[in-house]
Amino acid sequence: MSSPAGQVIPATSASSVTLATPVSLREDYHVHSVFSDGVSTLAQNVHVARQRGLRRICLVDHVRRDTTWVPRFVSAVQQLRELPGIEILAGVEAKILDRAGRLDLPAAAADMAGLDLVLIADHQFPADLGPVAPQEIRAALGSGELSPQEVIGCLVEATASALGLAERPVLAHLFSVLPKIGLAEPDVPDSMLSLLANRARAAGAMVEVNEKWSCPSAWTLRAPAAAGVPVVASTDSHDCKDIGVYNSVARTLGAAFPDAAFPGAA
Repeated sequence: MSSPAGQVIPATSASSVTLATPVSLREDYHVHSVFSDGVSTLAQNVHVARQRGLRRICLVDHVRRDTTWVPRFVSAVQQLRELPGIEILAGVEAKILDRAGRLDLPAAAADMAGLDLVLIADHQFPADLGPVAPQEIRAALGSGELSPQEVIGCLVEATASALGLAERPVLAHLFSVLPKIGLAEPDVPDSMLSLLANRARAAGAMVEVNEKWSCPSAWTLRAPAAAGVPVVASTDSHDCKDIGVYNSVARTLGAAFPDAAFPGAA
């Protein structure tokens, strides 16, 4: 079977791949609030999730090195955990800073206490010396200053390294930066997908299928699944009206795992 770029999907990534753990669309592992750039409160998010029959939700907000509100965020989530019928997790989302995989996280361990998950994201391009705006990488590719192989190698190395630097990591919207720099997921070699999948398994990580960014693709998703990495569904909602509403996620999962069932919330 060929990818859109003409690559051959390896046998371990064919439609016969089975999931290590079932994926349920009655879960949402990526829900933002007013603690960062969302428009809904934590309580509003949980209220809608319960109304829609979700069984698990991870409340997540963006952090940086100088973020100071994480203890207040954790405390606010803790007050909601006793509500019946739903499991509520607390997480933060941090961008990968550079090729070494450093993450834009608060430095003090006390500031990270009580979190269940750390979402690792490619908001900018993690270059050798720090984050670079995607349009700069696109320009460098267009001029020939950088090659696609160099750029993809750096991105995969940074992502793989970041997995070893976070506790309870989740790969959030994996490869969402690629279209921004003029590349696509099928440009990533099988060997690099396998390396990333094995690093994720070793780190005890999960990989989300992201509704907002429609990534990773079915093509990419089969590699971590074949390695036994748990796959979870996420909307990346910034408004409570979007929680648990899956369209692209359902299509991706169906294409990647046609023999599996994915119970939905609505």
